[in-house]
Amino acid sequence: MRKISTIILLIGLLAGAAGVVEAGWDEGVAAFKASRFDQALREFQEVTAKQPDWPGGHYMLGQVYLRQGKAQEAVAALRKANELDGKNVSYQYALGTAYLKAGRYSDAAEMLKRINSASLPKEQQAAYQQALAVALDKTGDSSSAVDALRKAAQGNPNDADTWFSYGTAAFNAGDTATAVTALEKAVRLDAADADKRLAYTQVLIRLGREKAGAAKQDAYSKAAESGKALVAKSSTYDNLLLLAEADLGAKNYAGAADALTKATAKNSGAWLPYFYLAQANTSLGKFTEAEGNARAALSKAAADADKKRVWGQIGFVNEKLKKFDEALIAYRNAGDPAGTQRVEENKRIAAENQQIEQQNKELEQIEAERKKLEQELKGLPGGGGGGTGGGGHR
Repeated sequence: MRKISTIILLIGLLAGAAGVVEAGWDEGVAAFKASRFDQALREFQEVTAKQPDWPGGHYMLGQVYLRQGKAQEAVAALRKANELDGKNVSYQYALGTAYLKAGRYSDAAEMLKRINSASLPKEQQAAYQQALAVALDKTGDSSSAVDALRKAAQGNPNDADTWFSYGTAAFNAGDTATAVTALEKAVRLDAADADKRLAYTQVLIRLGREKAGAAKQDAYSKAAESGKALVAKSSTYDNLLLLAEADLGAKNYAGAADALTKATAKNSGAWLPYFYLAQANTSLGKFTEAEGNARAALSKAAADADKKRVWGQIGFVNEKLKKFDEALIAYRNAGDPAGTQRVEENKRIAAENQQIEQQNKELEQIEAERKKLEQELKGLPGGGGGGTGGGGHR
């Protein structure tokens, strides 16, 4: 979560400071605000040494450790603050985020769940829900994590980052419909962010895979539209491949072929764009080009499973071209007995049809020769062709 690393609760910065007479407190606060953390550390270490029963000193010491990236030390200091004042929400929240940074997610979730978010200032509530969501997600409670981020998004309806976090959490939890709604809003609020556009395109493609009929076509069409906007911002190889996948799903094969051609220029050593290009050109009826694309993919594929996929495409293209022998070789290499059986049957039928066609041609030729001979006979004297008709000698 983007905000977690910058969350530092300063609500309790001066809480309990009244009556503090120990030297170093004011200097520590000033150093902390000025990001002079080494000095702040020394000051608050002195404060806690002289006044060990005052939770505020331990709280600020923990905050300094957090800023220095010393999560374990921060946990120790903030646990002390909570032991001294277990009802202070600021201390609880700070300890929860320290647990997160230390990778102690179960402890973080347990601590953060104790907090009544309504007791936090409104501007901190979304950040709290995000922190809780991270902890819950890391402990395997993804549904509760999504719920926490839903609350955060509802509390900050114009915060694009919060909607993005909500959408990606729902996406990871397998809740595609929720992810689409949340990421669509995130993109609408921050159309310039390529990461948000990427996630929105990806979730629309997933929706297309899950749907059927008109809903499937609609999802892929929206994914293609979003993919075009993504490529316009960043025409990377991965983004072009994503756009092509959306276009293929939307049956925009010409658009897919264009994106894939550009992708091959970005990464000529990759097999996948050539394989998809073969599929696009097959759908466009450009079988010769498709076979060339598939052969290029085959030369670049390394894994056996990938090679089998390409051989299957080569078999399909050659079947369309009625190059049955090549199709048989391809399907056998693909490990596709059904394709092999189908082509063998089509080859047999084609051979029979060819034989019948040849016989028909021979019969037509015989008939043509018969008619020609008949005409020639009619032209001979007495052959019944023309003349005065009939008479004998006088």
